[in-house]
Amino acid sequence: MKKYAFNTLKTQCFFVVLIVGLLLTINLPTQAASIQGSKHDLTAAWRGYKHAGWKFNDYKSPCAYCHVPHNGSSDGPLWNRPLPAANSYTVYDSNTLDSSTTSISTQSLLCLSCHDGTIAVDNVLNKPTDYVNNTGSHRRMSRDTTGDSCNECHDSKEYGVTQAFLTTDLSNDHPVSFTYNSALATADGELRDPSVNSGLGGSIANTMLSNGKLECTSCHNVHDPQYEPFLIKPNNNSQLCTTCHIK
Repeated sequence: MKKYAFNTLKTQCFFVVLIVGLLLTINLPTQAASIQGSKHDLTAAWRGYKHAGWKFNDYKSPCAYCHVPHNGSSDGPLWNRPLPAANSYTVYDSNTLDSSTTSISTQSLLCLSCHDGTIAVDNVLNKPTDYVNNTGSHRRMSRDTTGDSCNECHDSKEYGVTQAFLTTDLSNDHPVSFTYNSALATADGELRDPSVNSGLGGSIANTMLSNGKLECTSCHNVHDPQYEPFLIKPNNNSQLCTTCHIK
């Protein structure tokens, strides 16, 4: 793949336009704040997250870890990362589950390409020519994409990373990539109809679902760190959960 070097000012202008465009095209609220300085800022410029820019390549722009202006993948908007296989996951299942998921949709695979621990965060399709080549666990993980590589840091407070990656076993996580419609709400009896107001400027269907399915982005806004952990709305007293669940 070609490598690109960008003038700093032009790069900054491009990514401002890019983020605005993403917010208009992805099914997310548009009041998003910048990821700069958040846990999704993987550049060395932000030292608040202890291992940022230390154990993996510093691409100098937080956008570059997911997006590229040219020669990106069609999997997502100007997408710059490989995706894991859609059927490589153990999905949530239960006797009381009224929906089903056989494989993970692309919309959620975009998130899992970092969060399942099988692909290094600095593993991108196009690296900027002007970047800092760091060494450490993540560099090795670019070649050895296994959960064991992730555990070297993610099970130790020494590196400032106290939350585990998801792994490919999603059986204990909220189900994603299932159709959420009126029929499901009726069959379940404890789900709100997707036509009801979400409190986000429209219905659940319009503001939270992607192609009629519940995905990672139904609850998380990757570009807005205002509500930890990147939630689309506060979850004090379970406001986010009760948007869909009748409890």
